[in-house]
Amino acid sequence: MNQTLDVAAMEPTLELVTMSLGGHAFGVAVRQVHDILGPQPVAAVPLACEAVAGSINLRGRIVTVLDLAVVLGIDRQTDTSRALNVVVADDKELYALMVDNVGDVLTLQNRALEPLPPTFPAGWKAISNGIVKLADQLLLTLEPERILAAIKAQTSKQA
Repeated sequence: MNQTLDVAAMEPTLELVTMSLGGHAFGVAVRQVHDILGPQPVAAVPLACEAVAGSINLRGRIVTVLDLAVVLGIDRQTDTSRALNVVVADDKELYALMVDNVGDVLTLQNRALEPLPPTFPAGWKAISNGIVKLADQLLLTLEPERILAAIKAQTSKQA
């Protein structure tokens, strides 16, 4: 059974925080979002992989900022100094996903979540559990733990 069907079997609805990056729409489950932050000064992290934009201070906690555009291999529409940050929790650590814009919270029926078409890039498939067809666009659902796994895999290849 694939993960898309597993999610649909567990919960009747899916609540997603929507965001955009490079003209594409994405969503992350509300239960995984810790915070949404406006533009933040990002401190560089020496020797970090390209996907790690740096770190920010969130109420005394150091949060690693991940440049989602690098992970997905797309161009962003805003300057990184004006980017928004969607803070997600993974175990006890917090990570900020740098995006162009943050939209609304959508509540959808789980049956609206469909598997990714085989033509999608492998990198996108690696970090998503499905796609939702909205009236005017497609929304790719992101899995934060898969994003971290993809970055770790990329880092280990570079080492």
